[in-house]
Amino acid sequence: MASRATPAPIEAGSLMAHSRAVVGFWLMHAVARPELYAEPLAELLGLVARGELRTLVGEAYPLSQAARAHEDLRARRTTGKLVLDPRS
Repeated sequence: MASRATPAPIEAGSLMAHSRAVVGFWLMHAVARPELYAEPLAELLGLVARGELRTLVGEAYPLSQAARAHEDLRARRTTGKLVLDPRS
């Protein structure tokens, strides 16, 4: 769904035969309920502040190449986080 591509049809019988499920999540439903995320978010930010958790930067693009960065992201040619560097 993130790519906005048309989702493939789901065969309910196949899911049931293997005790599987398809579950969706939309972050906007949680934003109005801070009790769902306040404690884990504080823990996450603490890990980052202490340097125990770092982001994986896949590639840095000059801001002038923002279109290429979007194309690479959309085409799934990237891993980690992409950075747009306004200094370049």
